[in-house]
Amino acid sequence: MHYLPNDTNVDEMLARMGKKAIDELFSDIPEGLRVKALDLPPGMSELEVLRESEDLMKVSKGGGDIPMFLGGGFYDHFVPTIVDNVVSRSELYTSYTPYQPEMSQGILQALFEYQSMMADLLQMEAVNTSMYDHPTAIGEAVLMANRINHRNLFLLPEIITKDKLCVIENFIRGSRIQLKTVPYKNGLMDLEALKGMLTNEVSGLYIENPNLLGMFDPGALRIRELMDPKMVYVVGVNPMTMGIAIPPGAYGADIVVGDAQPLGIHLSYGGPSTGIFATSMQHVRKMPGRIIGATKDELGRRAFCMTLSTREQHIRRDRATSNICTNEALTSVMAAAYLATLGKNGLRTLGVQLASRGKHLAERIDELEGFIAPAFPGHFFNEFPVRVDVDVCALLSECEKRGVLAGLNVTEDVASMENVFTVSTTEMHTAKDYDKLIDVLRSSREVVR
Repeated sequence: MHYLPNDTNVDEMLARMGKKAIDELFSDIPEGLRVKALDLPPGMSELEVLRESEDLMKVSKGGGDIPMFLGGGFYDHFVPTIVDNVVSRSELYTSYTPYQPEMSQGILQALFEYQSMMADLLQMEAVNTSMYDHPTAIGEAVLMANRINHRNLFLLPEIITKDKLCVIENFIRGSRIQLKTVPYKNGLMDLEALKGMLTNEVSGLYIENPNLLGMFDPGALRIRELMDPKMVYVVGVNPMTMGIAIPPGAYGADIVVGDAQPLGIHLSYGGPSTGIFATSMQHVRKMPGRIIGATKDELGRRAFCMTLSTREQHIRRDRATSNICTNEALTSVMAAAYLATLGKNGLRTLGVQLASRGKHLAERIDELEGFIAPAFPGHFFNEFPVRVDVDVCALLSECEKRGVLAGLNVTEDVASMENVFTVSTTEMHTAKDYDKLIDVLRSSREVVR
């Protein structure tokens, strides 16, 4: 077996290494673990590969092929063409860590604009660029809270997705941090239960607003006043709501996390996205990731550079706030381009439209026999909980067979919540999509009863 195309080159290489055969290069691998050959089919021409790929694509169905009302953190919003045009520029999509500012002013300025827009949106003083996604941002926030007050008990909402909880648990593994969940009541965090849990052992609290069910939690506005000053208040947001909702910085959040995916980032089979991470200047040196700052060059001209970068490669390992080695710079630029394209008025207009669409769709579903929408009283954005009198798994499976991805099964994440699923709508849905969803929900319920 030869690994190089030219036998002479192989023989010369082996001779210089003092080896007689290729197999000697793998002598440190136990015989029982060696693979004799890869089980690969015969090679095909480019034309044959293209034909087979096209056949596979015809079988597969994407978000644009069937009406999709899934949500849970990832949403199918319209992405203006200018966003893709901006991030297709080679000076942006090939840039890595901008170690040499004199060579990286373009990407540095683009990331500075992202930070500035996001800070304005959230009403926070400092934003990094960036975390990998929402779950990793929460995990880093839990660790940061511990660095701030050295307490070891962190509170999470009971209604949180398993993927987020799994990531958080992995982040704190090896530390002394313990997690405890705050129960919910009528789809929201139970503040009365929370009051009894806020002991002096608590490092911080995380709440999502809107939450897993898509509901705005008014309790989020009061939590800061319930906590002692040393506790760290972490709020998770959908940035798309910031056009019409009170920003977390206005109600006392110490750290704000979230996912920028709704801001001009394509679904792309679930990634990549950009994890939002914001904090106050008081805690900025304990924040993970990096911050781009505005400065002046030696000629007095405006310039940009990395102001803070507290990863273990740049400073003493024991002083590093995180071992995050890179970030989602390209998707952060996407979010910045999207926000710049919409502007404040555009974001507000879109926010009103999404909330109106959610209300309209909830009213239509609520009219169906056996359905209650929303399942809990309160306000929501473009996503809302639905309760049904049949098995949710069976219902959603039947809907999919009939050509509609009708919603997200919440009972898979919160066992105590029976027969509840969430429905999400965006500006991409048409009246025809809504009609089909209603017809499929009605007929699918009859089948699974």
